[in-house]
Amino acid sequence: MSNFDHYEEFEALLNEYMPVKEEEEIKTKVTGTIVNMDRNFTYLEVPGQPASVRVRTEELTGYNVGDEVEVLIVAKMEEDDTLVLIGSKKRVDMEIGAEKLTAALENKDIVVGKILKRVKGGYVVEVFHQQGFLPNSLSEIPFESGDEYVGKETQVVVKEVKEDRRGKKILLSRKEIVAAKDLESMEKLTLGEVVKANIIEVLEFGLTVKVNGIRGFIHISEIDWKKTTDLNKLYKAGDIIDAKIIEIDKEKRNLKLSIKALTKNPWETLAENYSVGNEVSGKVTRVVNYGAFVEIIPGVEGLVHSSDFSWINKKVNVNNFVKVGDEVKVVITELNKAERKLKLGIKQLSSNPWAKAAEKYSVGTVVSGKVVEVKPFGVFVQIEEGVDGFIHNSDFAWSGNKKFAKGDSVEFKITELNIEEQKIKGSIKDLTKSPWNLALENYSIGDKVEKEIKNIQDFGMFVKLEEGVDGFIPTQMASKDFIKSLKDKFKVGQTVLAEIVEIDSEKKRIKLSIKKVEFENAKNEDKELLEKYGVSSSEE
Repeated sequence: MSNFDHYEEFEALLNEYMPVKEEEEIKTKVTGTIVNMDRNFTYLEVPGQPASVRVRTEELTGYNVGDEVEVLIVAKMEEDDTLVLIGSKKRVDMEIGAEKLTAALENKDIVVGKILKRVKGGYVVEVFHQQGFLPNSLSEIPFESGDEYVGKETQVVVKEVKEDRRGKKILLSRKEIVAAKDLESMEKLTLGEVVKANIIEVLEFGLTVKVNGIRGFIHISEIDWKKTTDLNKLYKAGDIIDAKIIEIDKEKRNLKLSIKALTKNPWETLAENYSVGNEVSGKVTRVVNYGAFVEIIPGVEGLVHSSDFSWINKKVNVNNFVKVGDEVKVVITELNKAERKLKLGIKQLSSNPWAKAAEKYSVGTVVSGKVVEVKPFGVFVQIEEGVDGFIHNSDFAWSGNKKFAKGDSVEFKITELNIEEQKIKGSIKDLTKSPWNLALENYSIGDKVEKEIKNIQDFGMFVKLEEGVDGFIPTQMASKDFIKSLKDKFKVGQTVLAEIVEIDSEKKRIKLSIKKVEFENAKNEDKELLEKYGVSSSEE
């Protein structure tokens, strides 16, 4: 869209000033003396003219009867059978004004015009008795306050003059003038300067302001050192506030300002006066699901995470400990000025029961406690307030399916201690020797044992040696005779005599052989027969 797009409306307005339908053939300039004036018309006597010249009185403001004035004859008409010439002082002024406008355009002069009317897309401005068009885009007039400029004089520059069959089209601009003034004003401002700012508009994310006529903006993050949420509760348009200039953009003719920069960064104050481990008092400002925020000094809040309320309870309902407005004591557990990060703790006000855990609960120590929590995969046992140990189901006993309930007293041996993660693992079954170790003590290779068959498979049989320890008899060691199927000869529960032929400590496996016992028995029997009869059982 060009700056002349709304010119037709402007042109219609211009035509209102045309006194009558003009006649080109009679146009001529004359100088006459005013002989009569009324509210609507003024009459001139012009030497050499056969008729009087009538001019609209409104064109002769400041003139009186007897004054000479130059007018342009633009038409003639009959009035009461008398010829009357129609003159226009304004047309003479417009011709002179046109020459001045052309000179102003060439010289880029600043001229003064009067805003006559607001039209679609801009303003009609009278300059040197000519009607010019000042588009909104070149006006530097805030849209919402445009009506306030109507009727007032303003400085403009002539950007363009076009002429066609309908007359002149004059394009005006205030932009360069305002920009130059803004730049001049900005030259007087310095970075870091504290200025008075007039709030123009309160937005959700900041304030638009004017400083000495220059646009400025204060982002919501520059309002206060602590988080600001609703600017409308703090400011309103028209407020005059102090602010510090933090950025000057001459190209965009814009300022960035800060209110919080008027005060020292409280994080610097905090870092100068406090350190990790300090006990401080503060006020609870917010309570959230995961903790509570406590203001230590104005503008600085720290978080007490829900896990930092109690050594005993890992999951707490924060609302049971604090509420907004409470004055509380806390310990600084982390302070990072650069990242503006502050962590606080309440449980740290008392000694950490884990502090002496390494000394009291080394691996191998036998402790006792009560079951405080039962999980599908094990139980948590409280050894002392704030110190729990975990026992997995597989560590309840060497065999069987033992269960515990909340409140049960338990004794166990500590098998793992992680001070950093505050974890203790324990085992009840480790209080006794493992069945395998007992088996190693009770059995050796070559021992013959009579044991009950516990299970029969295609590849062999299992016999119960001790509680939790089985012996294995492979099929090929089940008999000296050929056996098509073990189940044809043996039954579960049947007691068999076998010799231990292998003990694998690494794999915790004991292998037995019935076959070896049978061969040995047969050999002994042969030996007895030879000694008694001189023949063996195989020769009978």
